[in-house]
Amino acid sequence: MFGRKREVDDPATTLARCIVLLDDIRAYRRKDIEQIEEQFSALKKSRFKEFYDMWVKARPSAEAIVDMPAKVPGVKRLISAISWMKVVNKLLLTAVVLFIALQIVPIWRRTLGYDFLSGTGLLVLIALILLTVVSLNVVTVIDYRIRKRIIAYEDSTTDQYAPAREKMRECVNKMMKSLAREAARSSKDENYYGLVLYFDDYSNIEVVDQWKPKSMGIFKKSYNHYQVVPKP
Repeated sequence: MFGRKREVDDPATTLARCIVLLDDIRAYRRKDIEQIEEQFSALKKSRFKEFYDMWVKARPSAEAIVDMPAKVPGVKRLISAISWMKVVNKLLLTAVVLFIALQIVPIWRRTLGYDFLSGTGLLVLIALILLTVVSLNVVTVIDYRIRKRIIAYEDSTTDQYAPAREKMRECVNKMMKSLAREAARSSKDENYYGLVLYFDDYSNIEVVDQWKPKSMGIFKKSYNHYQVVPKP
């Protein structure tokens, strides 16, 4: 729901969050299945408990989509590499900050000497900065390669994963119908039940806005975001 702070214990809010999670999966956005399980489990003791049983049946379809990257040739190795590179980057950034702090903090400057960052010390700092810049760019390149391979695999396996994605759409339609009834009964403003989704082909919704998200705030992506409100 947009434009407001979420209420953790509100069953309607939890239902809306579950809708968004399944819409994300349908759009091939990788989600933690256990996180989704936790959200649906919260519905078991609410008036929306039937949707937990629905999730149990739909979970294998969701797992098929979430696990897809592991099936792309070479991607598992690249994901492992990028994980290690991120650890290295954190260590390098910590070292750079420490070196700069040693020069800025007066007590450290007096202890180490005011010429600490000159000569060998300066060369070490420059080397660390250069190595950090290179390492950060390597992560960006690897991440780009991973995304390109996954996109190519998605395009070549559209039919294979179509049933799983259709299952996500069916689940969202059922939940959206209940959320629409909830919104109709409520005295709250319709924006209280608003959602931002990747698809606009669900039943019981009204699209109030749409836009193309931007990468780095500049480059428009190929897909839309839809701001919707549930309608009976």
